[in-house]
Amino acid sequence: MDIIPYSDPQNVDSTQKEILVFLHYFGGSAQSWAWTIPYLQQDYQCIALNLPGFGGEPALPEPSIAAFTSFILQKLDELNVESYVLIGHSMSGKIAVDVATNDPNFSVRHLILVAPSPPTVEHIGDAELQRMLIHPNQKEAETTVKSITIKPLTDEQRKLVIQNNLETDPKTWDWWLLEGVHHSIADDAANLFLPITVIASEDDPAISFESILKEAMPHLPDAKLIATKGIGHLSPMEAPEWLAAQIKNALAKD
Repeated sequence: MDIIPYSDPQNVDSTQKEILVFLHYFGGSAQSWAWTIPYLQQDYQCIALNLPGFGGEPALPEPSIAAFTSFILQKLDELNVESYVLIGHSMSGKIAVDVATNDPNFSVRHLILVAPSPPTVEHIGDAELQRMLIHPNQKEAETTVKSITIKPLTDEQRKLVIQNNLETDPKTWDWWLLEGVHHSIADDAANLFLPITVIASEDDPAISFESILKEAMPHLPDAKLIATKGIGHLSPMEAPEWLAAQIKNALAKD
């Protein structure tokens, strides 16, 4: 399968299907959504973005949550996207919250967070942090794939995850692990007034369900939680059809 989940800028038309904007996990890329988007693109316009430093997108000179937010808002402005559903996975869960709180046009209609890094602080154990800081490294990339998934990936998916990991800009990689995860935007998140859906697995090995309950849900006003079991951190690849169904169901309730 060779799916590049970008919408052609010439085809983005806010008068047609509702627009879904997808942001990828730490160490991933827009292509990470290639298995989920096919289940949604018949009913929605789907745009997946490579964030700076990931998937071949040039890195920011000085990465920060605010700089990532500015990048996303600028990209969507260039695409003439005026109203959309924003879907953030893992690292991009926190970034998506920041986008929603700082968009001067209040363009985010619904916020969907998949296994999100919490608005407060994402806790990473010291041993795991030191392992992850060995980057880029083939062996550690392979270890990461094994440690964050539960359902088996296809060979194509596994190859993509490792490739994306190794190609992530080193400065951006270190910034997220040493600074980004500790940057709390909880105070801003408390001012959100829009539908919020959190989708998480109780068995997620990367961002624990306890973290979702204690560090995410209390800081996301009136957020609805969709919980499951038996799926790891990479649900867009481990269970794409299931995830797409949850996204559709969440939007159907608006």
